[in-house]
Amino acid sequence: MQNQERTYNTAQILLHWAIAALIIFNYFVSEGMGRAFHQHLDDSNTGYGLVSSLHVYVGLAIIALVVIRIIVRLASRKSKRDSQNLLDKISHIIHEILYLLMFLVPVFGAIAWYLGIHFMGDVHEIAMNIMMTLVLLHAAAALFHQYVLKDGTLLKMLGQK
Repeated sequence: MQNQERTYNTAQILLHWAIAALIIFNYFVSEGMGRAFHQHLDDSNTGYGLVSSLHVYVGLAIIALVVIRIIVRLASRKSKRDSQNLLDKISHIIHEILYLLMFLVPVFGAIAWYLGIHFMGDVHEIAMNIMMTLVLLHAAAALFHQYVLKDGTLLKMLGQK
């Protein structure tokens, strides 16, 4: 599989885990964001509690880090062979969708919050649920690589190989 040949540089590893931590943080502090958003839409001076402010600013940080991560990824890309393996193809597609959603989910949220477009709040929430489903699939695949295929992919992303 192509993952056996892949190595990650320090920037890629740090960005991976920083973005993952911020996404997980925002997922767990999203409780009450709907109420804060509606208050914010009714009066732009309300809805800014500590949790809602953190959620919004962490989302903006995620956008910035994802852009940096994409730049680092493109700069770090080594020539690779096109694999005919179905699992490699699926993995590639899921990674591309994850990159897209890591960028778009907070963009949708920012559009909803800063431009007051209610519909985009719904799009943000739906896209976030799709992204979190793919994140769980991604984590399961990493564990599959580590414990079933025993190819060291997870250790590489932990900076240990």
